[in-house]
Amino acid sequence: MFFDHFAETGAVCAHRGARALAPENTMLAALLGYESGADFWEMDVHKVADGSLVVFHDDVLGRTTNVAELVDFTDRAPWPTHMFTLKELHRLDAGSWFVRDDPFGTLADGQVAGEQLDAMHGLKIPTLRETLEFTRLHDLPMNIEIKDQVQAPGDLSIVDDILGEIRESNTADLILISSFNHEYLVRMQKIAPEIPIAALVEDSHPDDLVAYLRHMGATGYHPDKDMVEPELVRMLAGHTIRVTPYTVNNMDQALSLIDAGCFGITTDFPHLLRQRLSVR
Repeated sequence: MFFDHFAETGAVCAHRGARALAPENTMLAALLGYESGADFWEMDVHKVADGSLVVFHDDVLGRTTNVAELVDFTDRAPWPTHMFTLKELHRLDAGSWFVRDDPFGTLADGQVAGEQLDAMHGLKIPTLRETLEFTRLHDLPMNIEIKDQVQAPGDLSIVDDILGEIRESNTADLILISSFNHEYLVRMQKIAPEIPIAALVEDSHPDDLVAYLRHMGATGYHPDKDMVEPELVRMLAGHTIRVTPYTVNNMDQALSLIDAGCFGITTDFPHLLRQRLSVR
């Protein structure tokens, strides 16, 4: 299963793909994460208006697509992701914004090759199936984060639909499921106990943390990087719960967290972390 692919500590997770090198949650970001030497990659799944499962982070489309430029969609601002069909989403350019904004400064300092820049224009929002096929092809484990669909049509069915896609693509051995909506994790553990789950948290730890994670069947814990102390990591490791903090873009901090015993490090810069680990 998923954790069988790794050593005990220090796995490099490419956050939304190699997010510092390519538009997040695109197939190019996935490819560059793989080529950067990531041990696994993380991506986000929404269920949209026609029932399709798509890989996209935000609840609205404006930040990482050109939706505001399409006249047909003007009256649908702020463009909630779940209210669009897959056909409509495929009309959007999900890559050119990265070239325009250079959000991590990696284009300006030459970390991205010219041919990769050219490939960013016109990138499409992938389906979950596309990313699962990529994961199977490259034998690259994947952390699927299920985005909270509360008050959206997919809320009651997204977990079961994701499991269906995993099983149809024969990728269960490569998948870890995480979410900030812990009810989704409980549901996944109930219907597919063979697939590991990890609780995402921010701001504060749940009370009686070990009991809380054990109750839902979680073997992974994904807190914000600023919530992680070595004592917490050691305590959870003693209960066979693996800690993978997010999003760690300071490489000194990343190495310190690995030394503290973290199973994995989720970073926008998998290439830099791999470089640092390779010379230790």
